[in-house]
Amino acid sequence: MASTRPSKPWRLVIPSPDGPAYKPQRSEAATRDAVDEEKANTSADRIVVEKWQDGRWEEWLRWVRSGSTWRAE
Repeated sequence: MASTRPSKPWRLVIPSPDGPAYKPQRSEAATRDAVDEEKANTSADRIVVEKWQDGRWEEWLRWVRSGSTWRAE
């Protein structure tokens, strides 16, 4: 059975003690804005951006905090 593309094909994955929090986004531009907002407000040390591709979620970009700075990996 083929998986259908979700209406929000981008998402942020934020780790938490209760399990990952998923924050779906409609576009790449909205995802970039959400990452910037998340970096300013989260206590997490990692933000993963995933994109729906070929019937599954694939990691597209990972941000890691070191001290007070974020870097893309």
